[in-house]
Amino acid sequence: MRLAGAMATLIDILFLLISAAGGSLAMGLVWLLRVAARTEPVESDESRFARETLAKLQDLARRVAAEVDHHAECVEEITAQLTNDDNDEAAVIAAVSQLVDANHRMQWQLDTAEQRLEAQAVQIESHAAEARTDSLTKLANRRAFDDELSRCAAQFRDNATPTTLILLDVDHFKRFNDTYGHQTGDDALRTVARELRQVVDGAGLVARYGGEEFGVILPECEATEASHLCEKMRQAIEATPVRAAQREVRITASAGVAQIAPGECEKDVFARADKSLYASKKAGRNCGHLHDGRVSRLIHFQEAVAAALQPTVRRGLGDEWMYATDLANETFHREPLANVSSRPAFFDELIKRLSQCKTSSTPLTLILIQVDDYDRIFCEHGSDSAAVVLRIMSQFITASLRDMDNVSRLSDDTFSVLLPGAVLDDGLAIAQRLRQAVERCRLPRKAGVKLFTLSAGVVQATEGDDLRQILERARALLNEAANQGRNCVVGENVTAVQAATAAGRSG
Repeated sequence: MRLAGAMATLIDILFLLISAAGGSLAMGLVWLLRVAARTEPVESDESRFARETLAKLQDLARRVAAEVDHHAECVEEITAQLTNDDNDEAAVIAAVSQLVDANHRMQWQLDTAEQRLEAQAVQIESHAAEARTDSLTKLANRRAFDDELSRCAAQFRDNATPTTLILLDVDHFKRFNDTYGHQTGDDALRTVARELRQVVDGAGLVARYGGEEFGVILPECEATEASHLCEKMRQAIEATPVRAAQREVRITASAGVAQIAPGECEKDVFARADKSLYASKKAGRNCGHLHDGRVSRLIHFQEAVAAALQPTVRRGLGDEWMYATDLANETFHREPLANVSSRPAFFDELIKRLSQCKTSSTPLTLILIQVDDYDRIFCEHGSDSAAVVLRIMSQFITASLRDMDNVSRLSDDTFSVLLPGAVLDDGLAIAQRLRQAVERCRLPRKAGVKLFTLSAGVVQATEGDDLRQILERARALLNEAANQGRNCVVGENVTAVQAATAAGRSG
């Protein structure tokens, strides 16, 4: 008789979704039950799917149960016939035949129910996966990110298993969207997602938890290793152009890193990583910071800068902006200027670009730009007027550059411009256009200052240049511009380009 087998099959079907053999299916059912249990003023697509699916499962279970009851009744009747002492051989054979037929019908019903249940399970699993996936990038979404971070925090509390969190923001994404359109913005987000997934390579969860915001959760990963991965992510994003307006545009990202510490929950480690992300933005973007539990520290540029800028090589130049003794811990406290990087970010970028010059022979031009008589403007007209001058100066500079160029503020009155792929003549032309534009500029009446001028020194990197050498040459040219009377541009082996009139130097 197959009744026992049929009942076992029914039990297997009813518990298919929560059996150990189907972990992902079980997770899908748990998700389904959670969604169905929510109370929402307006029913969402998720809750509607959960309600309808659970109703189908309940109906299927009722039908199978009814079939089993009917089968049991049939079996009892046949069994009663077999216990009749008056049965002859033909009656027994007929009863057994009826029992076999009943079991076959029951088995068919169970097989049909199992197929329906398996199809429903696939649908549940697929829907659950979709509910945890960002539709644009195909990364995990905020829900999956929160669940995984919560799981890792619990694992750390229970077993002290380390987990490190990386948060990344695409730099100036709103401006990118406004400039190139939302379709290109979507392409940029998909590009970032692809690069992050390739760098992580299955070692953790990569999620899009906001518009241009991404998160990477690295279980069993210490902060040092995570910082290395973070830098690889940043470099991969920067090195991968996005096609926009018939040309290739490079995007960058800022990052914050934090490892779960004793006594922390998921909200705590997220807050520290977010602090480090903010520190990266404040430092000029396109960099990463690690929160060590007390402060946020810039990742991976300190050693190279410290080696290039030893205090023993000052040679009496006295340029404090060029030779900071504690660059690793430096924070840029001045008022931030839109789209202008800080000094630490400049050093990091210059080291990287010089390395590219040596390996690929890509030209690189550096411009140092100084606001003429800035100290006098500050003393005579006040800090507010000086701030207006700097903001207008930064706007002129950034408006003249390509997306791949870098502008940084090195001191109160000095800016740097890095021009990858540009030769000396290109730098001289840009600097001269800037000088002429600034000279013609008339400041707002409230600034107090009527006009101001700038001077610039322009150098092209040579194959043997290190960071210190190219900075010293550029600074020497800027000093030469001052000796020439200011309001001029000086390049290596180039006669200073003087201002048309001296009137432009009056305040």
